[in-house]
Amino acid sequence: MKSRTGYSQKALRLLNRYSFGFSFVLLLVFLAIDLGKTPNFGWTEQLGTFAPLAIAAMASTPSIISGGGGFDLSVSPLMTFISCAMVVWLAPHGMGGAVAVPILLVIGACVGAVNGLVVTQLRVPPIVATLAMYFILIGADLKVVPVPAYLSSTWMSHLSLSVWGIPGGLFTIGFPLLVWSILGLTPYLRTLYAVGSNDASAFSSGVNVNLVRVSAYALGGTFSAVGGIALTGLVRSADSSSAAAYTLVAIASVALGGTSLWGGRGGLVGAIFGAACIYLLASLITDVGVPQTWLQIVYGGVLLVAISLSGLSARKRVAW
Repeated sequence: MKSRTGYSQKALRLLNRYSFGFSFVLLLVFLAIDLGKTPNFGWTEQLGTFAPLAIAAMASTPSIISGGGGFDLSVSPLMTFISCAMVVWLAPHGMGGAVAVPILLVIGACVGAVNGLVVTQLRVPPIVATLAMYFILIGADLKVVPVPAYLSSTWMSHLSLSVWGIPGGLFTIGFPLLVWSILGLTPYLRTLYAVGSNDASAFSSGVNVNLVRVSAYALGGTFSAVGGIALTGLVRSADSSSAAAYTLVAIASVALGGTSLWGGRGGLVGAIFGAACIYLLASLITDVGVPQTWLQIVYGGVLLVAISLSGLSARKRVAW
């Protein structure tokens, strides 16, 4: 009994140190099964298809880490809005080249910042504030693109295939990771985790908690813009009917990847692992012919296990 207890404590210590551990192991299992069933996996195409989901998960992460119940439900419709802006406004007016990228990133950052300001300045619960933005963006998507609008072949089309012989998905997924890594070289990330862990202690230490949280939402909005670019490259169109496609699955990916839903713990790598698990799981369920009605049940079961492990690890961490 003591031996088993010792092993379980060691396992929980590892899970506490590497919060993405569960999703990483699950990812290896799903990937091994998928590769066994599909020898010609097609890494380039798979990465292009996977990129929007992975980026949606990464876009949801900063606000959750910032604490205070910081869920951002507007990520998915914001991605679609970015796609609409590119297909309907920029590309037809000769701004579909590289100049479109900073414009789209600024739009995403501004929408995220508005969410953060409503949460911090008006004291509206994050889930309510971002749900309001969710409906606003869905309405805007329907107004801008009432029927699907298609994009002629542009540089974005290569993002779902390859760029200079490199899978385009690596560029879109890699951009948020690069930004996150650069921020890790500054005090910002440490401050963000401190605010998420205990905002009162961070405030008493002189940290501008509101500014940190607004910047976290703005950062998530910027990542959402990258997701919108990846989505545009994948489907080569703007379709308002898919505005809500990534909302809940992105949050599930974040939780599955080990990010604490109470804030102060997690990261983008775990979000990618969680998104990859869900992506491969959906592929496996489709391949074996399981009815799609079971897909959400399986998602919920896996997510429940991940959250349970996270909660157990958190309690042990307090005890230690």
